[in-house]
Amino acid sequence: MSPLPAAAAPDSLGAALVQAREAALLTQGELAERSGLSVRAIRNLETGHTARPRRQSLLLLAEALGLPSREAGRLLRLPRAGSPPPPPDAAVPAELPAAPRHRLVGRDALTAELTALLARTEPGHGRPAVVVGPPGSGKTSLALRAAHEVRGLFPDGQVFVDLHRASSLPNTSDVLVRRILRSLGGAPAPENPEEARARLRDALSRRRVLVVLDNVDSEAQVRPLLVDGGRSAVLVAARRELSALPDGFHRRIGALDRQGAHRMLADLVGTARIRAERPAARSIVESCAGLPLALHIAGLWLTARPHRSLGDLADRLADERERLHRLHVGDLSLHTSVTAYYRSLPPPLRTALRQLADIQGDFDTQEMTTRVTPSRRLAVDLLEELLHRQLVQAGEPDRNGQIRYRVYDAVRLYVARGAVLPRAMSHGA
Repeated sequence: MSPLPAAAAPDSLGAALVQAREAALLTQGELAERSGLSVRAIRNLETGHTARPRRQSLLLLAEALGLPSREAGRLLRLPRAGSPPPPPDAAVPAELPAAPRHRLVGRDALTAELTALLARTEPGHGRPAVVVGPPGSGKTSLALRAAHEVRGLFPDGQVFVDLHRASSLPNTSDVLVRRILRSLGGAPAPENPEEARARLRDALSRRRVLVVLDNVDSEAQVRPLLVDGGRSAVLVAARRELSALPDGFHRRIGALDRQGAHRMLADLVGTARIRAERPAARSIVESCAGLPLALHIAGLWLTARPHRSLGDLADRLADERERLHRLHVGDLSLHTSVTAYYRSLPPPLRTALRQLADIQGDFDTQEMTTRVTPSRRLAVDLLEELLHRQLVQAGEPDRNGQIRYRVYDAVRLYVARGAVLPRAMSHGA
């Protein structure tokens, strides 16, 4: 292998290619034969005449040069000819929270898809990558896992903003713009909101920054960050559908299926304990309703108590009146996650949820007109809004083409129990 020389590290793509080729004792013609590229293409890359080289071409060259994967990644990140450097006083933020340590069961394909999208080096088209799902579905974990996978491809920094924690009011778009400008450094953000937005668009156009927005509630919070032709990327974990944003990468996640939920619990507590108490494990999975956050909390509770049986936890979760309170360990709480969604609801939607909370199974629009409002049009509108806000899920059409709906289990329990404050899961342990 021929790693890029450590001494006099190159500061541009062209210089790095020359150094790596000479270290490998190859001529441009020999490298062309190995890589499948033309001599002219290699010459243009080394002299800086190709301002926007194709990612695939660079990967072929890295393979032909025998570069280790780490050095190949550095090659992809080096500035191209004609790429303006960031301002000398600009900061390089590294704000990503730690990536989840546990395996994201059932999310492998989506993580790979999201990572591949963010890793693209060609200029973007003002389209964010959006992941949306109900409370406890693991949106933040998925976004952070993908962001950490590609953070090395964003040499101008990674910015992370939680727009709406459960204990606070949502950030407005103007607050968000000023917050990101502070992270990127340089001159103080202008007081005028329009000037601040223009400054941010300029920064994201000229630099390669990854911006991760968590707990997004509206399109208005995201729109100031969308820049056509920029090399920055915006990754969004949203609590509701963001239908007014430009078409692009938009994926919904939900609860895990039964098999995936069992795998996640086994990953956390060990297959031996699962095999020793299969009925109790099935009961825990059923009580958690496939929600990754609930399963994660259950797994942490059991891991911290190796002397306790799975049956102990299964019994504690079997009582619906106490379930949300029990799914709480340390600073992780399913109750808190649902609270964050519920607090932002307008009164008509809160009323509709309360009137649906005693339905444990599926329901249809006819039941909406019976329980919520006699107006079918209003019933459909309320139901659609609950769907968009990730509080209700839709099933597949039946043989008559009718769709039935279901309130997410954690939401149903939260509303049915009066949205009371949780007690620590460890109480009475």
